[in-house]
Amino acid sequence: MARVMVVAALVCSFAATALGVTEIHDVVYRTVDGLPLALDIYLPDSPGSHPAILFVHGGAWHTGDKRRLAPLARFLAERGYAGFSVNYRLAPDFTFPAALEDLRCAVKWLRAHAADYGVDPDRIAALGTSAGAHLVALLGTAPEALGACVDPGIPSRVQAVIALFGPMDLLSAAGTPAERAVEGFLGAAAGDAPDLWREASPITWVSPDDPPFLFIHGRDDRVVPYEESVRMADALRRAGVEARLFLIPGAGHGFINRPDTPTTRAAVAAILDFLDDTLAVP
Repeated sequence: MARVMVVAALVCSFAATALGVTEIHDVVYRTVDGLPLALDIYLPDSPGSHPAILFVHGGAWHTGDKRRLAPLARFLAERGYAGFSVNYRLAPDFTFPAALEDLRCAVKWLRAHAADYGVDPDRIAALGTSAGAHLVALLGTAPEALGACVDPGIPSRVQAVIALFGPMDLLSAAGTPAERAVEGFLGAAAGDAPDLWREASPITWVSPDDPPFLFIHGRDDRVVPYEESVRMADALRRAGVEARLFLIPGAGHGFINRPDTPTTRAAVAAILDFLDDTLAVP
């Protein structure tokens, strides 16, 4: 209860420029096929080696931009977490595993430049919303050979994953309004390439060595059913992996983008608790 009250008092900073945060925009972390991919950086104005969060926007894999999660990144930077919000290649021009490859390269870039930005390379979380939640879940579960980023010697695995209202089993979208978006992302229909749809599903890759997960989902989500998060959390727990599940009554899809609401305050409280527990200084 105390954490929720603190967040309620502070979350108003979502709507304004955060104090005590240094922002660096449009830093190119890789260029692929002539396309520069950039990230925005949100650094706490405090000394020390900070844990970092890779922010991955949603948009059905087809749309969206790194600025979408800027308010949340600023807020968490005020709490001591360095933020790196990334753009990645979008469908249908680029199909799976292009987006996952970009995220792996972003994590490797972050580790290679950790000293430049006061980041602890051994304390990196990935936070994604909707399609971004699907991608960060893959980042936490799939083998590095899937969507590999060629940079020998630097791992792309993260130490924690926060997935907000994301699809975890893509085959569940077959026959639903979401099927066309998944098909555009994968470049093939479920009936033609079911193995590809399974390969691109985080639930396929659950194993005991996965990092801790936090799932946040609205019970009234009409875009991605909350059962996606329930099934994934259950699969992780069966494998012996810590998986926290926070279902919010009355919340729909994308609620985190409406900052000063009770549902968002509750979600941010859960995010802070999880980060504090999983990325605390050893």
